[in-house]
Amino acid sequence: MQVEDKLPGEQISAEKILDEVYKKRKIVKPSTKVDVLDLEELRELQRRKRAEFETYLKRNKLDIGQWIRYARFEVEQRDIRRARSVFERALLVDNSHVPLWIRYIDTEIKLKNINHARNLLNKAVGVLPRVDKFWYKYLIIEESLGNVEIVRSLFTKWISLEPGPNAWESFVSFEMRQGNWNQAREVFAKYVLVHPEAKTWLRWVNFEIVHGDTDTVRKVYSLALDTTVSMMEKVIFNDEDIAALIVSFADWEGTQQEYDRCRQLYRISVQRWPHNDLLKEGLLNFEKRFGDTESIEQSVLHRRRRRYEESLKETPHDYDTWWLYLDLIQNNFETDMLACLESSVANTQPQEVTKTSAWKRYIYLWIRYLTYVELEIENIELCRELYERLIHLIPHKKFTFAKLWFMYSQFEVRNGELSSARRIMGKALGICPKPKIFKLYIDMEVKLKEFDRVRKLYEKYIEYNPSNMNAWRAYAELESNLGDHERAVGIYEMSLITDIAPLSHGSRMEQMQSFIDYMTDQEEFDEARELFERFLQMSNYSVETWVKYALFESDTPTMEQAQILREQAKDSKDDDDEIEFVVTDVNRTMSRNIFERALDYFKCNNQTENRAIVLEAYKSYENIYGNLESQAEVNKRLPRISENIEGVGEKYIFPDDEGKDNLPNVTKLQALAKKWEQGRQK
Repeated sequence: MQVEDKLPGEQISAEKILDEVYKKRKIVKPSTKVDVLDLEELRELQRRKRAEFETYLKRNKLDIGQWIRYARFEVEQRDIRRARSVFERALLVDNSHVPLWIRYIDTEIKLKNINHARNLLNKAVGVLPRVDKFWYKYLIIEESLGNVEIVRSLFTKWISLEPGPNAWESFVSFEMRQGNWNQAREVFAKYVLVHPEAKTWLRWVNFEIVHGDTDTVRKVYSLALDTTVSMMEKVIFNDEDIAALIVSFADWEGTQQEYDRCRQLYRISVQRWPHNDLLKEGLLNFEKRFGDTESIEQSVLHRRRRRYEESLKETPHDYDTWWLYLDLIQNNFETDMLACLESSVANTQPQEVTKTSAWKRYIYLWIRYLTYVELEIENIELCRELYERLIHLIPHKKFTFAKLWFMYSQFEVRNGELSSARRIMGKALGICPKPKIFKLYIDMEVKLKEFDRVRKLYEKYIEYNPSNMNAWRAYAELESNLGDHERAVGIYEMSLITDIAPLSHGSRMEQMQSFIDYMTDQEEFDEARELFERFLQMSNYSVETWVKYALFESDTPTMEQAQILREQAKDSKDDDDEIEFVVTDVNRTMSRNIFERALDYFKCNNQTENRAIVLEAYKSYENIYGNLESQAEVNKRLPRISENIEGVGEKYIFPDDEGKDNLPNVTKLQALAKKWEQGRQK
């Protein structure tokens, strides 16, 4: 096809191409109708048409359609002999052409040449035995002629070739039309061997339900289940098809009021295929209809389990659902607990590389798994393997769980493997040293009373983090509990040296307070007073420290008083009597001296507000330990509040300062100097 030259820029469309083709189409002239007037013209027409067919077939003998048209022409001319000759010649060219056979056979049938058609069908099924159309046509002819035995023999010959299900269904239908029920059963027996699908067995069951009795139906169902289950290794069966067969069997047993049979059938099937939803649903429906309270509860539990499993299959990282699922399994399906625990931790770990809440919930599942294996089934080797597996599962370079290391070590301790327990904790400190791991390791060695190891661990702990005040304090408390006073004091002293322990100011203050408390408990009262002097310097002479120091003097005996108390305790006949310390004038005098020192310090440094606070504390002290005279003396010294000289804020006026007129008012002079300095800068 040539397309007309297009103008520059013109686009050729499909519509233009079709128009061009339509214009150049060839018009086929209709064939001329020939009227035959006599026999001579008919002979001439037949000769010419035959010559045309023969000439064409010489050039293209594989054109089966032309052969069929040639044979049809001969049939129209009532020359059946020539038509048969054409069909036979065509079959010699291609004997696998099904429409050719069908046209040949139909021609003989229309001409009522039944024997010849039968011979052709016999020949066709021999040449092309897998073409069902020949068999059906052959069987229809014979059955229409009433040749029952010939039909049965044809069916027998056909099924010997193991054809598709339709052939077997036709054979069964034929025997049923003849009323031969035993023959139909024999056909079904062969049918299920060739096609052992569940739907084949169900067809046989439906037949027996209509034409058999209870025993035959039950035998067919039992045979079907035994055969399909035994052939599962050789033939790939769909679980849904087998489940459909079981449900059908159970429903039929229910109609026969064989409820125990039905229930056992479901129970055995669910155990065999625990993940089949159709079986579980069938069991639940059965129990709802015919079961008692206990069986219904069991069915509901199975349904809940199935729903949990479906949910976890879709969202395997839903650890909360895993926990609920494991609760259900442990309380109701104990035999499946170990496998379910393994499923809960296998391939369900979080993908994050940070310590998230998902990781924590995942680790709790592992802890439940480990606890169950150790305590419930008491499989020590499996538990040890699980610990190793879990330890290698966590990315310790990113984060770790100190509790797991400690649990693993305690597991080994319980099983008498102390060296393994220490190796585990040492490995934890080597891979991911954390304060919590140090504490847990130290606690383990303390319980084992390996105090030399405890000291080494504390030294490594402090070396790892020297700014950890709790580590220093715990180390000192250990030595104190062991009765090694010199070591405890040395540790406290080292923790207060900045170059050794770079503690923050607040931590050093707390450590000093702990040191003072320790020395007080050890009845080293003079040393405790010296520490309080250092405490004052460390706190930059804060009000709180002054007050603590003053109260300390009244709560703590002097060395002479302590010696007297010891002698009284020694002379006491009753060991249960407690010798109490009584505050004396010596203690009150020492406390008042501290208060006076504080007042002088704040007065010299012009810290009026702190000075007022100390006086309030002094007043409270005298209300407890003083008498009326001392209380009145302190009350006279309490400050009055007046407006500041600059008109802004408040000013404390102390009675102790008013009687000294000959002394310059330092506060007023400082205020005036400050005001003059500000005016000068402007």
